[in-house]
Amino acid sequence: MVGHVQVRAIEAAIQDGKKRGLHGTGPFEYGALDRYIVHLTEPPVRLPLPAPRHFVPLHGQPVTAILPTFHHVQGQFLRQLDEAEGLDLARVKVATPISRFLKMSLGMMFAQAAAHERRHLAQARRVRASLQT
Repeated sequence: MVGHVQVRAIEAAIQDGKKRGLHGTGPFEYGALDRYIVHLTEPPVRLPLPAPRHFVPLHGQPVTAILPTFHHVQGQFLRQLDEAEGLDLARVKVATPISRFLKMSLGMMFAQAAAHERRHLAQARRVRASLQT
């Protein structure tokens, strides 16, 4: 659910960055807040936070309903990485899923999205392990 919001926000940021001519080559330097948000998102969970109400998934959905959506969002992220080629990943800003007023650099939004997916995969591994005992 968060991925859908991120995909839309990243798309808008890429288009805005291209329109504004925010081109650059790395390595890029990112701010402390960006790095901190990615650090908090990365597994293992250091500070468990409840998901905002509008991101709480419906219970009981079969994997056959969830997995295609997950794969679609991952494909969107890969396409956006290609689209972002040549942009200054530190200067292009993206509204976060939490608040449109909190913005992250495009490069760190990609890093945060990847960390968020790793967090969910770690959750799935824990659930699977608990079911096997």
